Amino acid sequence: MYEKIDELIAAILKSEEFINYHQAQCQLYQSETMALLSKYQSLMEDYLKIRDYTMDVGQKTLKKQIQNIQREINQHPDIQCYYQAYYQFNDLLEEVTQTVFENISCDLKLERFRL
Repeated sequence: MYEKIDELIAAILKSEEFINYHQAQCQLYQSETMALLSKYQSLMEDYLKIRDYTMDVGQKTLKKQIQNIQREINQHPDIQCYYQAYYQFNDLLEEVTQTVFENISCDLKLERFRL
């Protein structure tokens, strides 16, 4: 059984979906993309520290900066490529899960959890 599992893992690691996902993930570590994501994270941390206090000009300004960076992140080609590859890879993993656990139990829920 462990040999079959190892073969499955090897096949997944050689799949086009995994290769695309891994390459897209590596692209995120470019300095421009990392700077953008770091700036977003820093602003979010600042916002979370002050959000429970009264609404002031600083909080509104910070919120506007976060929205602008979110827009920039959503339009960044490397980030878009990463999410596309991420979802394709997850679809592959879901298909593998469906196949492997197909007839094990009627009570076993195989659908991906979605928010």
